[in-house]
Amino acid sequence: MKKLFLNPPESPTPKNYHHSIAVEGGRTIYLSGQVALDAKRKIIGLGDVIAQTRQAMRNLKVAVEAGGGDISDMVQITTHVVNYEPGQLDDITSTIAGFFPPECLPANTLVGVSSLSTDGLLIEIGGIAVTTSPMP
Repeated sequence: MKKLFLNPPESPTPKNYHHSIAVEGGRTIYLSGQVALDAKRKIIGLGDVIAQTRQAMRNLKVAVEAGGGDISDMVQITTHVVNYEPGQLDDITSTIAGFFPPECLPANTLVGVSSLSTDGLLIEIGGIAVTTSPMP
């Protein structure tokens, strides 16, 4: 499988993501949005968007691995942030980027929202992975 991570020179220089990823071959894994709940459905990092980002990313990693992939197989993520403020951007995206090898940063869309499915949740991260690993 070939992955080509692209940042066209005509586009603004991205921080903590790639503008596009072209994939040739592989198996696709679609991942539901992951939030800061632990296995007992307790919110981790109540009131702290960065702590919740870390937990959501840990959950995303577990989800992609359950599908037979690896976090580095992620090619696209969508991030929803409750009451998002632009000053949060660097902290959130650098926390997310810390889960990926620098050369494998996925495309990332960040959207501000008024709420999520459960009171107290501040962030939800879902996405798409492409892997050559066999089905589990």
